[in-house]
Amino acid sequence: MVSRATHMQLLDVALLNDWARNLRDMFHGQTPHLVGSALTKSDYRDVNVRLILADDDHAKLASCVNIDRLNLCLSLWGRQATLELPIDCQLQQMTTANAEYDGVRRAIGRTR
Repeated sequence: MVSRATHMQLLDVALLNDWARNLRDMFHGQTPHLVGSALTKSDYRDVNVRLILADDDHAKLASCVNIDRLNLCLSLWGRQATLELPIDCQLQQMTTANAEYDGVRRAIGRTR
């Protein structure tokens, strides 16, 4: 059996990586990660993208922006940029992200 890095179609992966490069640039080089069922199941429900920020950076951002609203905006932008992939984008604090998730994280948007 051949192991796949993701169960997404090639075009979807290309569009996701293109959007993720823009997301990475917006957050000064922080690498977004694909997590969740799109990595493990052919019938994934959504495309989970996580941008893990240092605790201090997350706190600074949260002091001036509603993180939940920003997550919604980033998710909607991702859906538009990827021709309607069901993107669920969330910014996460590093300590929390590492404590709550022990699954696979696949870096996206790193190459052109």
